[in-house]
Amino acid sequence: MKRILLCCKAGVTSNMFAAALKDEAQKRNIEVTIWATAEFDAEYSAQSADVILVTPQLRSSLSRFEDLADPGTPVLLISDDDFKTFNAKKVLDEALQ
Repeated sequence: MKRILLCCKAGVTSNMFAAALKDEAQKRNIEVTIWATAEFDAEYSAQSADVILVTPQLRSSLSRFEDLADPGTPVLLISDDDFKTFNAKKVLDEALQ
């Protein structure tokens, strides 16, 4: 089972996006654990993730998340368009690759 962490500035929008990702995974019968956190809490769960998704608001902090992640853990920046449109299908596909 893949564990996906979604990080955003305050954690509000990321919780909604995480729910959309969970719904998409459920539609496809994919077993994943997806949780969201605010930027300041990421250090507590980054090492538990197989993939870290970062929202566009934190683009300038991407290297910080890469430092928090275990070596080899992908840290992916969600595009502005995909985040604005809650394109859970595309983002989940990217996270699972």
